[in-house]
Amino acid sequence: MLDSTIIKNEAIKQTNLENFGNPLFLEGFESLVQSINREADLNEIGLDAQKYRLTGVLANLLMIEEACIQHPEILTEKINSPVVIVGLPRTGSTMTHRLLASDPRHTAMLWWEGRYPAMLKDELRGNPEERMEMGKAEVEAVMQASPEALTIHPWDYKGADEEILLLEHTFFSTVPESFMRLPSYSKWVESQDHIHAYAQLKKMLQYLQWQNPGREKKRWVLKSPHHLGFIDKLLQVFPDSKVIQTHRDPLKTVPSFCSMCANLFEPLTNSYNKNEIGHHWAHKLAKVLNHCMKISNANKDNFLNLEFNKMIQDPILEMNEVYNFIGEDFTDQAENAMKAWKEENQHEMGAHQYSLDEFGLENSFIDNYFQEYINQYIK
Repeated sequence: MLDSTIIKNEAIKQTNLENFGNPLFLEGFESLVQSINREADLNEIGLDAQKYRLTGVLANLLMIEEACIQHPEILTEKINSPVVIVGLPRTGSTMTHRLLASDPRHTAMLWWEGRYPAMLKDELRGNPEERMEMGKAEVEAVMQASPEALTIHPWDYKGADEEILLLEHTFFSTVPESFMRLPSYSKWVESQDHIHAYAQLKKMLQYLQWQNPGREKKRWVLKSPHHLGFIDKLLQVFPDSKVIQTHRDPLKTVPSFCSMCANLFEPLTNSYNKNEIGHHWAHKLAKVLNHCMKISNANKDNFLNLEFNKMIQDPILEMNEVYNFIGEDFTDQAENAMKAWKEENQHEMGAHQYSLDEFGLENSFIDNYFQEYINQYIK
């Protein structure tokens, strides 16, 4: 069992701070701990991992709040017209993200920053080496515990990654339910107004930008499937966003997502049910894709659609359209940086095997729940 008071006190003890910021985030934390204790059936490794992770997330939250009080100029940092990539895993979204992030005019959250966004005591701005090492050690531990994870997502502690890791600090994110059974916490998350989470995301991006002088001259490139379900809130907080949707047949993407979750569940829990994972995530993915489709149809100027097959065939060609959409010149420098990234990341990740029936789903489920999406983007 996890004890929320012990975890909270440990974070306070580690940081000598007590202000967690928005009280809703602590409400989410309590909801998550209750859900873990009642529903997740974690093994000892899972419980230890959660205790460590939750303590770290709360400690980060405390340090971020304190930094913004000590340095009010953080909240004056401008986040201008971010480029936001949304799409399910296996739609080419990671490649699109990392290609755009390789342009020296752009910046993105790096994996280690997502896990360790708060500067350490006595750390100087622009010198985050210790946190980078912490991130590196954590990625190595994940690879050791679950080698198959590499076939699902390219893990790189210093690579551009998803700011869902930052949103996890709000306790409004879908991260926990991707590796644990948490029906009551999932309901709590869905019932909240996610404007709070996106306001905090902006604050955390401002903080990361402030930490790294020179970054304020660059344009942020964001990416996460999580944004699909809350794209209206993201547009409220970042109204000048340019959103790129990556598309692929849900027959391929839905079982892939379920497979990723099952892979993450495995080392942490005593028992998990693939049919339950399939049911939970397939319904959720249909809901978020349909939501994003509705918002994009109402805000056409903010959205661009990219097809998976075209991106795989010739990503550099597709980038011409992307740069036209985001209002930037596709320079030789940008193209060369992208080609260099592609060259470095040619390695085959390995075959990731999955099927719908493995998760208790039938093709008819996709036809029924994703019909509008398929008609608009796939056919």
